[in-house]
Amino acid sequence: MDFEKFIKLFKFCITSQNLRRVSGDPPQLKIIFIFLTFAMFIFIYFAINNISKIMEEDNIDYMRVLFTSLLCFGCCELLFKNFGMVPLHKEVESLLNWIQDLRVKVEKDEIIQKVSKEEFAKALKYSVLFFKTYLGLYMMTGVFVALNFTFCNYLVIAIPGLDQESTGFIHRFVPILFTEIAASWTVSSDSAIVFIGIYVIFFMRSVNRLINIFAENSEITNRPRFLICIIEKHIEMIRILEVFNECMKFISLMQLCFSTLTFLVILFVIQLFPDNLLLYSMLITLLTQLGLLCFFGEIVRSESEEIFINLYQTNWYDLSLKEQRIILLMMANSCKVIGLKAGGLYEIGLMSLVQIVKLSASYAAIIMTFTQK
Repeated sequence: MDFEKFIKLFKFCITSQNLRRVSGDPPQLKIIFIFLTFAMFIFIYFAINNISKIMEEDNIDYMRVLFTSLLCFGCCELLFKNFGMVPLHKEVESLLNWIQDLRVKVEKDEIIQKVSKEEFAKALKYSVLFFKTYLGLYMMTGVFVALNFTFCNYLVIAIPGLDQESTGFIHRFVPILFTEIAASWTVSSDSAIVFIGIYVIFFMRSVNRLINIFAENSEITNRPRFLICIIEKHIEMIRILEVFNECMKFISLMQLCFSTLTFLVILFVIQLFPDNLLLYSMLITLLTQLGLLCFFGEIVRSESEEIFINLYQTNWYDLSLKEQRIILLMMANSCKVIGLKAGGLYEIGLMSLVQIVKLSASYAAIIMTFTQK
């Protein structure tokens, strides 16, 4: 996929996420996603209505309640994350413009130009690879869910005014349709922020590579312009990370909260129905979605820490006083490690993923123990 096609996909993903049209996109696209938002609210109402009907029965089918609840969690998470990005449309579009400017930017130094182009090409490659893999995983899960709704003997929605038994086809077709829509929508919505994250990470890597080149090549140290370009890119990196972190505050918080709750429910249901393959497919998909967020947070933090280490390992004592001051200024800016924070408070990293899985497994085991008694 070339960059022009990727940008079209990128703009589509941004529109699907914050329900506002990106400059250059057709206005009909925004209307479609607004309509889907209202339709999703109606679908959630149908699911909640079904849960209330099940709870009124004499013999409550908890499997139906749990599956319907999982469906509601997934739809609510999608809508909450999308609504959380609506006020940040300008910030997201500014990051998109930054990525487009990176492609056309021409550096005065040949080495900086080469490193920037190489890292930019890697970012495009991994962005396309991620999208194809993520789409395939969600579509596979969507197919499993659709097959489950088709062949199972229970319904997950209750449409007011329609009898479930006489209109069984409609009550099965609607969940299948909305499951596929929600899966596709989740992929496009999550991809918007992941694409930005990939380009941010590879931009940080380019800064680290330039610092290493400056430290290892004695000829480079005689070129003050090279060092000035590095500090310019370092300042740009800090600015971009602040904007990206602002965009991630709410969406990461919602992801952590809903993922913890959904993990708890899925692990509890797996203990009740260990032979249900659909549950394992949903668990893998949820782990992938949450793992991506934590993985990005870990990489951003790691690259941020590495900048300070690389600066310290330069032969700064052999530089001129002016260049030493520049290095000292960059080290001062790098002392505070920049990472992703959920809600601006909770550090996101691989340890967050481990803690969420452990917490969910522990509570699921406790609930299972009490229910068995």
